[in-house]
Amino acid sequence: MKKFFSMVGTFALVLSTSSLAQETLREAVDNGDIATAQKIVKKGQAEEIYCGKLSANDAVKVYDKIFKAMPDESFAACPNQYSYGYGEKVCSNAKAMNACTEVVSYLLMEGAAGNVNAIDMLDKVTAAALKTKAFAKPVKEPVDTTVWVACPKKGKDRAACIIECKNQADSLNDEAHKASCDSKPEHFIETTISVSKPSPLYEKLRVEFAEGYWKSPMSVAHKFAALAQKYGTTLSIPDTAVVNENYIAAWADSHKAIGASLPGGVLFRFCSAWQPQVDSILKEKGFETRCPVFETFEDPRDNKKYKVKEINGVKWFVQNLNYEVEETSMCYDREDENCKLYGRLYKFDAAQTVCPEGTHLSTDEEWKDLENYAGGSSEAAEKLRSNGSDDYAFTVLFGGYTNKNGISVIIGEGAYFWTEKETADGRAVARSMFSTDKDVSSMPVEKSFAMSVRCVMNAGSAGQVSDGASSDVSEGSAE
Repeated sequence: MKKFFSMVGTFALVLSTSSLAQETLREAVDNGDIATAQKIVKKGQAEEIYCGKLSANDAVKVYDKIFKAMPDESFAACPNQYSYGYGEKVCSNAKAMNACTEVVSYLLMEGAAGNVNAIDMLDKVTAAALKTKAFAKPVKEPVDTTVWVACPKKGKDRAACIIECKNQADSLNDEAHKASCDSKPEHFIETTISVSKPSPLYEKLRVEFAEGYWKSPMSVAHKFAALAQKYGTTLSIPDTAVVNENYIAAWADSHKAIGASLPGGVLFRFCSAWQPQVDSILKEKGFETRCPVFETFEDPRDNKKYKVKEINGVKWFVQNLNYEVEETSMCYDREDENCKLYGRLYKFDAAQTVCPEGTHLSTDEEWKDLENYAGGSSEAAEKLRSNGSDDYAFTVLFGGYTNKNGISVIIGEGAYFWTEKETADGRAVARSMFSTDKDVSSMPVEKSFAMSVRCVMNAGSAGQVSDGASSDVSEGSAE
């Protein structure tokens, strides 16, 4: 049996010669039996770190000493629990910059996918990291290069070096060096020099905070902007890269100066964070364009509210449905937080009837019309997805899907929506988009898969729709 843990300082784990304790640990973790898990770890009988579905706090209770002694291994085994439960502590440890950087990277990834909790934790972790002075130090890296070096002062070596100087100057078309080869000869040699580079942790934070506003869903973009402003001075983020009301005013001025119209998707991104201030800025600048206004649909079954927007004559829900249907709907990975952000995932049969009264599941024809209106299926996703231009505030989020075996995959990367259309082989037609692509795909999918649902208002139906306030422009699924 290989040894998983080694001595770290004065802390060591003595491993059991049997895998029985490890099996018991796994069972305890899976059953939420924290006391038993703690006892096994305390006795040194654990062969590996196993967190399963433990909460971050419970994982720390079980593995606190191991998390402290073995930060890199602990993050690798339990990235979620370690980041949320131990991130602040590891980023306060001057000897654990690698693990802290891993935590920051993980939270940045989660935040860019729309996880509000990740961004809030990232704020705390960043504050801890920036107080750890060792993390701010530049790093030295060896770099192979070539440099001019003075020739020997006398002897045969000098004569040979002068010839080499002239030949090298000719090959480089360097007339200035050639002219000095007789009086101050130098030759070109390969060498290794040490180059100072900014702290990799600081560099990651600087780049990601500056770009986070543009890369993340609109529902959380303003939080990245706030981080850039909060830590901008310490991280040397240029003022021109921090998105705020001054940035918006300059953006409007630049478009006015060249007589260009305001791009809808960028405007919507600003509106989602700073409306009605955005409208005030545009009015002052003389623009007729304003932030989008939504209607609101309240589902009488559970009183959840959804934003509705008319696009090309059709009133679409611009949020994924989040109405629970037992056994035939689920949250991604069975995590309630995913439903709050991405809505629920439905099997085909449930999707056909789940939309509330006065609405219906978006049809294949309605999707085709939407795609054509947005530039054709090969280009439409860029204008429809939350991290694209989102010109119509349709705000596609990437909630993934659950396959026939109940395994959830591709959250943060792919969005999948049922239509009403069935195929001759017993499957059904769905639409998909990816976070980095421009096209909207149509594909046959087995009906046992669970995917997202977008509802559409029935023609002539008022349903539970009311006029929405113009300030209500944030995205995300209804809660």
